[in-house]
Amino acid sequence: MSPQEFQDKMSQDIKNFLVFFAKDAEVAAEESLYFGARFNVIVNDARYLIGEHGANLFDFEYLIKRIAQKKYPDAPPFSLDVNDYKLRRAEALRDEVKAVAKKVRMYRKEISLRPMSAFERRIIHMALAEYPDITTESTGEGRTRRVVIKPYP
Repeated sequence: MSPQEFQDKMSQDIKNFLVFFAKDAEVAAEESLYFGARFNVIVNDARYLIGEHGANLFDFEYLIKRIAQKKYPDAPPFSLDVNDYKLRRAEALRDEVKAVAKKVRMYRKEISLRPMSAFERRIIHMALAEYPDITTESTGEGRTRRVVIKPYP
């Protein structure tokens, strides 16, 4: 299956799934540097699909990915977003973490961030990978898993 065919089929599957929640939803498929194949659901009232701190969105993405695994076993990795929530969140995290990296450089001490989802931790690791004098590490278990930003030894 070509990438374009996969995007078309998944877009339709997502629309079919959303008919119960948001009848006016549109799905835009695109390629993204950080997310790979990305499906952005565009809807008028997104608060129920996104949920508090993106909790509903991450659960929704999990369900869609399980459906895709069953229907398209050779499908490429992809990400699901609602009204660019994850994209905006990733940009805000990158800006926030660069400020923290400056503090780590200045004081030469590690800084532990708040607990985050795997998506957020990945964004931080990728954003700070370009800094040769900074290293990142995930610590903790489950919902308390967080990123620690350290000066490179």
